[in-house]
Amino acid sequence: MVKKRASFPCFRSVKSQMMERYIFNFRMRPDDLARKLPVPWLTPQAINGWCAVSFCILWLERVMLAPLPALINFKTISCAYRIGVIDTSGSEPEPWVYITDRWADLAIIPKISPLILLDTIPLVNAAIGHAGETTHVQLSKTDGNHLFSAETQPTHAEIESEVFGSIDQFAQFIKEGVSSYAPSLFANTYSKVDLKKEDVSYEALNARIEYSALSEQWNDVEMIFDSAVRAKGAGYKWTYRGLWEDK
Repeated sequence: MVKKRASFPCFRSVKSQMMERYIFNFRMRPDDLARKLPVPWLTPQAINGWCAVSFCILWLERVMLAPLPALINFKTISCAYRIGVIDTSGSEPEPWVYITDRWADLAIIPKISPLILLDTIPLVNAAIGHAGETTHVQLSKTDGNHLFSAETQPTHAEIESEVFGSIDQFAQFIKEGVSSYAPSLFANTYSKVDLKKEDVSYEALNARIEYSALSEQWNDVEMIFDSAVRAKGAGYKWTYRGLWEDK
């Protein structure tokens, strides 16, 4: 099977200002991750013998369709499970991202996401609470089922990780993953989105994971919490690049 462009190639963009971003990294062995990827042209991206599956939380403001001005300051906490992969369908293998699911707590986003991204982005209940140096994040689905929760504190030290040898290596991993695939509205078809963002500095965190829905869902493979990182302040722009399917 090979990747082939499907219909709906019209490009559309969403822009915003990122206030805070939290990334919670879990490590998996490549063989285990390969069992979970949906198409043969996406393969695990191995770093130091491990693969990274991350839960990303974005606190965004001034969310608006580009090129319209952000006259209304729409704010949202959005989140997604982000997996580092290699796209092998082109002439050269390239680092990409596979998104299992996206969620957002702004009610208009689930209504317009099928039109903008040809994807569903369900509504989520989300909270980021700060108490001194401690931050608590909690996200749950509207049916009451938990999605993710964790507690963090600054570590004031280099990242402690089995996957990433330094915070710079982690930053490079994130920088390379600017194009993503996610399941679309149509069976066996994937929505491609490119992300353009300003460079930011990443800060390593100490973190305690309280709950991760994907860890529960993937309980037949070993998915180990590895590290956590925070970034602040950057412009973000997502551009829909069409649908791709297996043929």
